[in-house]
Amino acid sequence: MWLGENCLALIYLRLLKALFNANMYYYKNKNRIKKHNKMKKITFKYLIWVLALLCCQPGWSSVPVYFAGLSYIGDAADMNAAAPFASSIINDSDKLAEYNKLLMSSVNKVPLDDISIVPGLGNTQSGNALTIALAIVEEQFQAEDTGDGYYAVKATTFGQIVLFDFIDKKVVSTIPFITSYTDSPKKISADYRRQIYKTVYFDQSKKINLINEFVAKLADVNFQKPFDSWNIKVRNVLFTPFAEKKISQYGANPKTLDTRIANQFSAAMSKQLGIPVLPYSKGQAIGGAMAMRFENVEALQLELPPANYYVDLTLLGFSKKIMKETANIIIPSFIAGMRVSIGDVDFDELVFSEKAQSGRVLKLSKKLKVNEWNEFKNSLTVLSDEFCMQLTKPDKKWFKEKMFSKKSFKKFKKSTRELEKDIFDKLR
Repeated sequence: MWLGENCLALIYLRLLKALFNANMYYYKNKNRIKKHNKMKKITFKYLIWVLALLCCQPGWSSVPVYFAGLSYIGDAADMNAAAPFASSIINDSDKLAEYNKLLMSSVNKVPLDDISIVPGLGNTQSGNALTIALAIVEEQFQAEDTGDGYYAVKATTFGQIVLFDFIDKKVVSTIPFITSYTDSPKKISADYRRQIYKTVYFDQSKKINLINEFVAKLADVNFQKPFDSWNIKVRNVLFTPFAEKKISQYGANPKTLDTRIANQFSAAMSKQLGIPVLPYSKGQAIGGAMAMRFENVEALQLELPPANYYVDLTLLGFSKKIMKETANIIIPSFIAGMRVSIGDVDFDELVFSEKAQSGRVLKLSKKLKVNEWNEFKNSLTVLSDEFCMQLTKPDKKWFKEKMFSKKSFKKFKKSTRELEKDIFDKLR
């Protein structure tokens, strides 16, 4: 009688581990052992595992990962306000089925070693319940009147690829991402906004399409993550008194802003460093429509695993500097500043803390009605991306121009190598 697919996966992983340990043993001890005799023992050891693998199943079978489709991260009561277009799909069973079919069709074209993405959902009575979903966090729409007969539109969508264990009701790994769609229409309407997001969600001819983004990032998902416990997340987002004053000046909601900053930085870390990043939770759980897709449960609350490493972000503030001005043109720089602190939760140790600022320089007509708050937020997005890039590829010019550090560039570069070795490499 053949054993199940879980046995196959387990033996496969143990086989890889046995091979790895055998080779590591040899290279570490090759000067103290007789190569011939030791390698005979090693060969015999992994041949036993090969035989066990063959006895487990007559032919090779990939590990199934169930596909849960589109969902939303956060309180279901907030979904319509935070992500109205996603909500319109998720709350309509026919539209949701159509969208998930489109997603699944694209997923099937992605070659994944030893993994098979299958339609349907994990069942608590089965031995296999590793499940993946495309989860939306927020849809952000900006439209500014340029004063020249058109609007400057930017539609940003924050999302996560979520891998979770259906049996244990636990999140295993998350890959955050951001897509941005820009346009310059002559007028704005509710129908225009719907068409923008229809493009974002459905039009696969566009690079910013969510299906394209999901498919492109599938290769970054570590499907062996259940056997690994290392995780990182943005733990806190703090504001200095100066930043709080600016937030109040522009009438912004600090509770909304801290979530957005955390999501932006998490996505930037994942993109630039190639690591999974747990969502900034603030007590949120994955639920809503995704929970209702499971036939054998009424609601699903997924537990987030503990983070071994943390990122604390401190918003230092915003400022505007006029670089040049003429009778018709103005060139302002919208500047955002932030401190990034990274630490080890288990040892309660701060291992990295640096601050930087970045300004977006724009050449604008004086007729343009600029939404300064949007420009400051855009500068903060750029700063998050640039800062995370410095963690993997430090640039001396950027360091001198934008970072306020007591370290020399040489010491800063060394600290990024230590972060890679001690933290980031463990997360992949």
